[in-house]
Amino acid sequence: MAGKGIFVKLNALLGVLIFVLLIIMSCVWEVTAFVPEMIIFIAVILFFYITYNNWNLNLPVYTIIILSFIPHSLGFMGFYLNSPIPIAWDHFTHILPCFAFSLFFFQYLSQFMDKKLLSIKSIFLILIVILSASGIGVGIELFEFSGFLINGFGDGALAFGAGDACQGQLVSTFEEIDAYGGGWFNTMYDLIWNSIGVLLGVLVMIFFNQFRNLFSRCFSS
Repeated sequence: MAGKGIFVKLNALLGVLIFVLLIIMSCVWEVTAFVPEMIIFIAVILFFYITYNNWNLNLPVYTIIILSFIPHSLGFMGFYLNSPIPIAWDHFTHILPCFAFSLFFFQYLSQFMDKKLLSIKSIFLILIVILSASGIGVGIELFEFSGFLINGFGDGALAFGAGDACQGQLVSTFEEIDAYGGGWFNTMYDLIWNSIGVLLGVLVMIFFNQFRNLFSRCFSS
């Protein structure tokens, strides 16, 4: 089991400082709709730091978890309305956290897997990884919809804004949500991008674990 070395502590500290800086920038820009989520992200970073050893975490996975939260927080810069990348910013922000949590669950369950990838036990645990990480994605959707039920229209995950409809569109009524492809249609799109992130994470971890097993066999023979 990996311990909490100096780099893990630095990662936790830098992660917290990054979100504190983003909160300050949001206040300066007077776009504070994303601040509640940033506070939640700080709490998650600290939670995984405190329970680091319990989850069989390692530095790369912990780092990716922290980094996966940043794109959503950058929404205060208007990226949900005008994405700086070829795909909608909303899609990008759904892929990364699900990718990160796929790595997280795989890393935790890998200690119980057989070295043989196609064993019944390994396949079953990989399916558990997929379902668990997908569950995080579903939880995000429920969190967003709960926020909309409370706050209605606006920015951030706790309201229904431009990132929840077609890119570049502002929405303020249920009719506009339907016209721009929001609502349930957007939710299904989000679940598709969540699934892409989950499957990418599983493939990366399978490749890494198989490479590590091959490497250890070569040097132990």
